[in-house]
Amino acid sequence: MLFVALYLHFQNNILIFVMGYARLAVVFYLLPALGERILSNLIIKNVVVSLVIMGLWPYLEPETMSEQGWLVIMVKESVVGLILAMTLSVPFWIATVVGEILDNQRAATISDSIDPVNGTQSSILSGFFSFAFSAIFFANNGMYLLMEALSQSYVVFPRGDDLIGFNWQEAGRLLDILMQTSILLAAPVLIVLMISEVMLGIFARYCPQLNPFSLSLAVKSCVAFIIFLFYGFQALSDKSLKMFSLSSFQHFFF
Repeated sequence: MLFVALYLHFQNNILIFVMGYARLAVVFYLLPALGERILSNLIIKNVVVSLVIMGLWPYLEPETMSEQGWLVIMVKESVVGLILAMTLSVPFWIATVVGEILDNQRAATISDSIDPVNGTQSSILSGFFSFAFSAIFFANNGMYLLMEALSQSYVVFPRGDDLIGFNWQEAGRLLDILMQTSILLAAPVLIVLMISEVMLGIFARYCPQLNPFSLSLAVKSCVAFIIFLFYGFQALSDKSLKMFSLSSFQHFFF
């Protein structure tokens, strides 16, 4: 009888573990700061996810899980994990988009390379900003913020809740926030780059023997780097880190 009781206890707990894995693993696999280039070994990543599940065990509420089918709950948890990963990834995407915008304006997208964080092809500044913001994130207690967000997600949307009344339009608002914040952070550099292009055009008008296109990349690169150093990393760390919260996640359900 003891072995039967232990087996039933193990069976119940392993199902709870799988349900917790369905939500949390999606976040760990999709969050740029914990992407395949950061935690490349699947064994290590799954061990980390398992430790997080053990830490969040009181939030899993096993008594609500028997009311529905396990497959239905797993699908719900996967959808919630996808939404949570998307909302928490917005600050990292902002840093990437800012780099893409600046490289596009300084005509440097021809030198695209592999982003060391996301593992995808991106411009030089985009990959640099993505890597830099990941470092800023971890230096500002990023893992503590992530654990707090994961635990609070079970308060906002407990396991087994229905997706009735789900606000799908919030995804469009997230995209709007992403583009609006990215353009806002890149705007000072864009304005100065536009002025530098006008000055290069005037220079070419009065000095036709010198090709302005040979100078444009070097001039605009120096201007972009100098201007961004005055405000860029401070603005990225302040504005983007404040967006690493569950406010947008809550709007999907309320």
